[in-house]
Amino acid sequence: VFSKGSYPPSQYYPSNLNLQLTDDDIDTKIGLSDRFAGRKSKSSRPAEKTIFYYLLNSNSYPVSICRFLSDMIDIGPKGKASDPFKSFDEITDDLKHMKDQPHLFLYDFPRISGGSVPSSLLFGRQYHGRTKELTQFLDIPTRLERQHSVRAEAVFVSGRAGSGKSHLVNTCGDFLSTQGWIVVSEKFERDVEHKSQSVVCSLFNKIVAMLIRMKLGRNQQDIEYSDGVVRALESSLDHNSLCSLAEYLPDIQDLIEGVIIKRSSFVEANLSHWKLVFLLTEFTTALLRSNRPIMLIMDDLQWADSLTLNLVLRDLLGALGERINSHNFLLAGLYRDDWVLSEHPLYSQLERIRESRNVNVTEILLSTFSKTDLSEMVAAELRLPTRVVSDLSDFVHKKTSGNILFAVELLNSMVRDSIIYFNLKSRRYDWHWDIALSVKTGENVAGFIVTTLSSLPQETLQVLRILSCFGFHVELSVLDLLESSSVASNCGFRAPLLHLVDIGVIEMAGGLITFSHDLIQKCIYDGIELAARHNLHYDIGTFLGFKASPALAAPHVEAVQIDMSQVYISDSKQSAESNVSTKSLLSIAVDHINHAGPEFITQQQQRVTFAAWNFLVGKELSSRSRFGCALHYYEEGIRFLGIGKWINDIITDGRQLCLGLYEGAAAACCAIGKDAMTAYYANFIFQNVSPENSLPAWISLFSSLESSGKHMEIVEKGIKLICHFNINISRDPPNPAAIMESMAAAVASASHFKIDQIVEMYQNRSERKMQNIFKIYNAISVAAYSLSSPYLPLLTFDFVRYSLKNKFCTTETAVAFASFGLFNIYLIQDYAAGKYWANIVLDMLKKARARSAYVRAKWIVHGHIMIWFIPLKTTVKNLFRTYQLGMKIGDFNNSMYPLVLSSSYALFEGENLALLSQSFNGNLKMMMKYNIACAKFAVIDKDMIDTLRGEDTNPFSIFEGLYANDEDLINHAQEENNMNLLEYIYLRRFILSFWKGDYENAETCAKVALSFPSAKWPKLLSMYFSFFRGLIAFQRYRETQSEEQLRNGIESICKFEVWVNLSPANFENKLTLLNAEQQASLPNIKQAKVLYKASIESARDNGRVHEQGLAYEMMGKFLLSVSNESTQAMECLEKARTCYNQWGALGKAEILCRQYGLAADDSKLRDDSLKRDRSS
Repeated sequence: VFSKGSYPPSQYYPSNLNLQLTDDDIDTKIGLSDRFAGRKSKSSRPAEKTIFYYLLNSNSYPVSICRFLSDMIDIGPKGKASDPFKSFDEITDDLKHMKDQPHLFLYDFPRISGGSVPSSLLFGRQYHGRTKELTQFLDIPTRLERQHSVRAEAVFVSGRAGSGKSHLVNTCGDFLSTQGWIVVSEKFERDVEHKSQSVVCSLFNKIVAMLIRMKLGRNQQDIEYSDGVVRALESSLDHNSLCSLAEYLPDIQDLIEGVIIKRSSFVEANLSHWKLVFLLTEFTTALLRSNRPIMLIMDDLQWADSLTLNLVLRDLLGALGERINSHNFLLAGLYRDDWVLSEHPLYSQLERIRESRNVNVTEILLSTFSKTDLSEMVAAELRLPTRVVSDLSDFVHKKTSGNILFAVELLNSMVRDSIIYFNLKSRRYDWHWDIALSVKTGENVAGFIVTTLSSLPQETLQVLRILSCFGFHVELSVLDLLESSSVASNCGFRAPLLHLVDIGVIEMAGGLITFSHDLIQKCIYDGIELAARHNLHYDIGTFLGFKASPALAAPHVEAVQIDMSQVYISDSKQSAESNVSTKSLLSIAVDHINHAGPEFITQQQQRVTFAAWNFLVGKELSSRSRFGCALHYYEEGIRFLGIGKWINDIITDGRQLCLGLYEGAAAACCAIGKDAMTAYYANFIFQNVSPENSLPAWISLFSSLESSGKHMEIVEKGIKLICHFNINISRDPPNPAAIMESMAAAVASASHFKIDQIVEMYQNRSERKMQNIFKIYNAISVAAYSLSSPYLPLLTFDFVRYSLKNKFCTTETAVAFASFGLFNIYLIQDYAAGKYWANIVLDMLKKARARSAYVRAKWIVHGHIMIWFIPLKTTVKNLFRTYQLGMKIGDFNNSMYPLVLSSSYALFEGENLALLSQSFNGNLKMMMKYNIACAKFAVIDKDMIDTLRGEDTNPFSIFEGLYANDEDLINHAQEENNMNLLEYIYLRRFILSFWKGDYENAETCAKVALSFPSAKWPKLLSMYFSFFRGLIAFQRYRETQSEEQLRNGIESICKFEVWVNLSPANFENKLTLLNAEQQASLPNIKQAKVLYKASIESARDNGRVHEQGLAYEMMGKFLLSVSNESTQAMECLEKARTCYNQWGALGKAEILCRQYGLAADDSKLRDDSLKRDRSS
């Protein structure tokens, strides 16, 4: 087969070898490798020619065939075969390898000339072995393409350091890239957990960079894909949201025209996490819509902080798992299993995700490399049969215990030391057994790496130490800057770097220098003496810091005012190659200074300077919503000044620096949910700074307390605080007279301004102190609302006066104005004034930038004021849009309030209960993530819906045993003094008892509900409470002839006579039904029948099938009491059942059947009006 002229194709030959040697020269060159290595070869020069020699010089066969034939023929007592076959199986194995992998086992070095030897041997670059694991991994994308599952996919590859996790996953990623997948990877680093979020952002920014390259390329499919993603993003996110996304993925500015980076505010720090979740979810969903599968690789998850693990594994993956096109998404997570014990945050995340219904999970555990796999790797790299290398591979396996990184390092060290060498005579790689057996490897790979690399030239070793001080990777441009520093050697960096690349210690690509494994970096770094390490960090840090900007050398805090754009390495934004290139030069410098530490720096002026540097970096990171990372730098700055110390040095302006560091730390802690540390940093500020200068710290503290549900503490501290700003509110509980007096003063102040004058007061950007005062008001008012505190109206009135007096309005002022409108309705029933202030707020918000107070103002207006004036269906839509807006800006907490209201109002509007029940299931999951307080309200609605449907469900299971039923919620609400929740539960019990026809229990629940202070607040439930209570009163009057019941019924009619003029669509059918019940109670049969029919028609025309059914039921019940009307009564009750069934209230329909003996079959009587009413 392999006759002369039939050699393997030329692509099997290495392009970098120039090995030409005549046959006659072979003998004279046999000893070349011995002289090159300085050692004696294991094979002595033969005294006579061998069969291999004659076959080789016949020029008829490849070298591998010559060796194969020689080892098969030149055997026996006088045989000279170097590796004779021991069995026929070895022969067939060799032939099979040649057939299956000719590029390896028919690899034939060309004839050698000039004494050249191969120089490209480096173990670890190619993938070998672990066929089972490789197949298991690639089965996942194959399954995704075939099955189109609606669930997202996650694969977790675990194993010890050096087990080959990265090599396996990156090999699969490279293959999938050739199949059209979008594959990006990033790696978390040891000892820099605070930068974890930046790693995630870098991962997604790489996708943006790929889209830009596609957009600018020539491949039409790529161009169309990139354009499709842009269109999907623009349809999912508005301009403001895209600008917010650019905070995290800066390259999106080059992908979508007009997008610029928006800077974050401290006071909205607590929104950052959920904003990022939303933006990344929408970004990924836009990618998936274009039908290209995506694989995200996250390496070394064990070094990510808990917040980032929550972001990726709980929130982002969970959200994607709920999207319909998530079958194109695969997350590959890698971690070291010996690090992830039960107390590690990744452990609990993995436990949770294994039980997820929205994510398919595959787990691959990499154990030690088997002898067979290692033998195949060595055979493939040396281009030799496995039978030939088995002794060598077994020796390496024994020395390294199957750790593949250890094995690769040992083999490469043997190549560097010429223990493994190229034998020119036999034209193959060979090894010195006697020297190999004496190699000292130590007990682990770390010790071996240190030992082997210590023999490098001093200049190279010093460069390696400098590289290790930067961590796992560093940009080449940074090293170029260091060329002129004292840390650089005479030979510079370039030559040593190339040598380190050649021996496989580092890799260089795209301007980035990376260690081939983080263990190598750690071993080198740990091997530097402590004093030398501190000096290196200090020299690098100060050099780069002063290089960033000469002003940074000043020992005072004027440096704090420097624009960070002046200290970037380059004008480029985040590179697709690395997250490092987004760092400012100052950020890199500060990392080194912090590693040196304040203990190493004794001069106070230097400490202040370095504290200021940390402040600068922290401030810049905060403006880009990297609060976890920012906190690290704020705390490092505090460490340089001295923990627990407040510097009042006017010369260095240390007071202002202290305030900036502690203020930033408090805000950052608040953003990432560290409530105890938020309180610590804020209280430290309060001890050293006046209230006027500590407002941002108060805002952070109140936000933290709100997330912990400590509303009473907010109100108490807040009332005391605002007294410092000429807003004098009595600390004693206010009485009604004081409230009305304060309201009158606010009304008088407002009377001096017209609508356009008030709207013109609105300012997006204004004096910071005033803005902060109103943010304080916003925090206190939210807490007071949760408590139904009587302080809320006083706060509202005083802040309205304060705003108008100073002619100053912000988004927070809009909340006060909205509340003011609400209290005009609540306290003095001035609905016109309520609508007047609602319109002012809506006009103001047209000029406002969307943020948390914006969402609050909107849901107060739509959810509590405009319900009196516009159709309820429109209110439901407006509330849902407010919810969507809040989600887009990342205000997940406040977004849940309009979501609860829109869902609840949809129930009262007559939305199909089956659809509502499904909607509530999804909403409850979101609320459990973002706002458990809202979930407590929503679960009460869900329980009522399922009861009306006749479904025996347990919606309280969403709380996972914390609250088993509404009784548990009542106990909880009583403990927390949550009057709103208590009232809500009893009102829902009242309404459910009404629908069941249990009027006695309904009245009992009504009395309890009315006992709570919050019952006096006007809300949609107030309307329905009055409506149902009036109906019950007339029914009970006809039973008992109680004049009190009649008065209660007439009282409800009086209320609806006022309300119907505000919005006929909302109140007409209800008022008509109440009037019908009054006429039925007189009794005035003829007029009652007319009014019942009018109510039925009004409910039908407004699309309220449930209230149409209720009118039929009330009419039927009345007619049963009238002689000769039983037939028409039963027709009405049948129609009522039909309406309830169409509403989805099968449980209510069943109760109706039992009460009145209706037939159990599905036949339903319909009149002409009933046949027409469902078209809407």
